[in-house]
Amino acid sequence: MVLDDPLRALARRRAGWLALAAAGVAGFVFFAVAVAVYGLVVADPGFDRGDISALLVVFSVSLGCAVLGGRRLRVLAHRIRATAGENGFGAWLPAPAAADQDPRIDFGAETARLRRTAGRAAALILGWVALFAGGLTGMSLLDEAAAELLATGDRVPGVVVSVAAPVKGTPSMRVRYGGRTAKIVRDSGHPYHAGEAVTVVVDPADPAHVRTTEERNENQFVFGVCVAALLIGLAGAPVAAGAALGWRRRARAVAATGWRVATVDVVPVRSAAPRRRPPPTLYVRYPDGTGIVLRAVPSTHGAKALADFTDRLAWVGGWGREMAVFFPQGPRRAGPYVVPAAAKTPRAASAFRRSRR
Repeated sequence: MVLDDPLRALARRRAGWLALAAAGVAGFVFFAVAVAVYGLVVADPGFDRGDISALLVVFSVSLGCAVLGGRRLRVLAHRIRATAGENGFGAWLPAPAAADQDPRIDFGAETARLRRTAGRAAALILGWVALFAGGLTGMSLLDEAAAELLATGDRVPGVVVSVAAPVKGTPSMRVRYGGRTAKIVRDSGHPYHAGEAVTVVVDPADPAHVRTTEERNENQFVFGVCVAALLIGLAGAPVAAGAALGWRRRARAVAATGWRVATVDVVPVRSAAPRRRPPPTLYVRYPDGTGIVLRAVPSTHGAKALADFTDRLAWVGGWGREMAVFFPQGPRRAGPYVVPAAAKTPRAASAFRRSRR
């Protein structure tokens, strides 16, 4: 059995529009974060009219690509679903049979579970966005504190004692002022040298809190935490959004196709780097003698924990890249376990026991 040419053509078109939409979102987020971080880290960002015009063009083009790609993907999703359903989703699933039913399992509840998983993944987006916003807010507060110290602190003449410019780490210098010595982080880019005169700004309420008129000397630990929160939130939000969208599509696909009983082998993919081993391959055998090869999708519901599963009873639903494999018992605790998957090949005569080795 082969995939219909119209469906294959639609899948290729979807891949192109998906790449366009992803590039638009990635470009918009990257430049937005870069501008925000640059404005917080650099004392005088110095954007001129040309820079602002270029940024507006970049943001407009990126947003346009994201919106256009998203709209086209929505249209193509309906067309692909309609085309795939014309033959009863036979490229991925056999015809429904009485053997698909099991009185011990509420298949409607399991399909609803997919929708709840999509909802939880969507809720996680808010957590990642909050983490990103917290990092951005923390960096802004550090900048405001440095500006306030510059405006209200006592100014004391000082002299540079030594300058440190490590290959790894933050450039700094030691400054002597008013009988004290303090380490001050350098971020202005000024090439200091020992013996150079500087003006030290001291917080009257906390003499250990100092800066110079040129160097903000922000707390590096707090600054690092803020940067880490910003980057982790930036990376986590798209991943959560992709997971939510994937589970939502799988829930719709399974609701349209229903579940088909099968026997499944979960086979790890060999890799030179075990810690970076890709998700396992799922070899599915249907009762009618056909089978299909699925690729487990990276997820917190992933198939790596099932790597020793062979000849396991399972039910398969969905179609194409939006498939799911339902195991009545999970790997670590009793209860159902659903693995998101995508088809690597169309359904065909099953010879997996000989070919998968």
